[in-house]
Amino acid sequence: MTVRLTKDGTAIVDTDYYWQPMETCPRSAKVQLLSVHGVAVYGEYHGKETFWVGWAPLPKKRKEETNV
Repeated sequence: MTVRLTKDGTAIVDTDYYWQPMETCPRSAKVQLLSVHGVAVYGEYHGKETFWVGWAPLPKKRKEETNV
């Protein structure tokens, strides 16, 4: 993982990780969705919406952090 501040200084991004194509998005499960306007949200994809252009899995806590 390589994280960097964007050139405009407004966000931290992982330069080695990319949004996945919608053709590979699991159906009816919570994922991160990227809209055609560049807004990311948590939600479910049902396979018919054309509003979404990419998806990403949710991050998970390391085992030692789960008791926090």
